[in-house]
Amino acid sequence: AKAQGLWNLFLPEVSGISNAEYAHLAELMGRYRIASEACNCSAPDTGNMELIARFGTEEQKKKWLRPLLDGEIRSCFLMTEPAVASSDASNIQTEFRREADAYVVT
Repeated sequence: AKAQGLWNLFLPEVSGISNAEYAHLAELMGRYRIASEACNCSAPDTGNMELIARFGTEEQKKKWLRPLLDGEIRSCFLMTEPAVASSDASNIQTEFRREADAYVVT
């Protein structure tokens, strides 16, 4: 797929196609189990790459975005909440904060 130019189609800055044009391709890829992975267009990588591309620092883009776009690494989205039985991210109650040289999750 990469050699054929069918790579990172979800990202207009990279693919040169609009989100509306990509929607049709995503529908077609959805018919085949491996298609989105073969084109580097699978969740959660697509959403994570979009966020890093738009809001990441140059250092984050170099460290994470480039390897993701190149298909060298995969990303993840993790959500678990005590006492909240839901996959709805708006229910997140966990706090993540920096204290001195450490991060504290409560």
